[in-house]
Amino acid sequence: MTTTVLFDLDNTLANRRHAFDSFTRQFIEDFLATSDIGTSSMDNEAALMETIRIADRNGYRSKRELFQELLCTLPFKDERVTVRHLLEYWYSEFAGHTTMMQGAEELLHDLRAQGFRLGLITNGSVAVQNRKLDQLQLRAYFETVIVSQAVRLDKPDRRIFELALQRMKVSPQETWYVGDHPVNDVQGASRAGLRTVWLEGFEEWPDEVIECPQHTIRQLSELHAWNQW
Repeated sequence: MTTTVLFDLDNTLANRRHAFDSFTRQFIEDFLATSDIGTSSMDNEAALMETIRIADRNGYRSKRELFQELLCTLPFKDERVTVRHLLEYWYSEFAGHTTMMQGAEELLHDLRAQGFRLGLITNGSVAVQNRKLDQLQLRAYFETVIVSQAVRLDKPDRRIFELALQRMKVSPQETWYVGDHPVNDVQGASRAGLRTVWLEGFEEWPDEVIECPQHTIRQLSELHAWNQW
């Protein structure tokens, strides 16, 4: 019987896609010389946002690499801006753009009311991921929160999932993991023996991933019927 549900954070409970779009608009306004591009201001912003979105690789790229590329390819207002300036800007500003995935808090509240124990495993920096959780005010729902930087393990390494199981003193057979990434979430949790739910719509499923999720959902509200599975 399922007693424990572990969640991913970005693009699972927090809508990272919306947050990055919001951050990017602010970044463009604060740093980029959009008048140097010979199209309308609306077209400028749309083109710049798409360029930055592609360069970011949906968050699966180091921010140092991202900003090094942007400094080389985009028109900045101030040529004295450095990668260090942009990294400081990222760490101070991005988490403040965090928004809840639709239905996330209602789901966590309902699962707790049904008697499920909840935890969270997320890749990323301690400072940014903790600020996101505080922004969303979700921390109280979880018995354990594991941020990859803090434990020096990154999903899909099975050991980060095993660490969560150890902390909560539960077996993989009675635990589900919910996430959006086929490799980091579904493959990683499956190899640690957990049952998995894939939240599709953010990442394409790669052909080389042979571990299939037990359930695939399009929105979190589908998990309210968990006890019927």
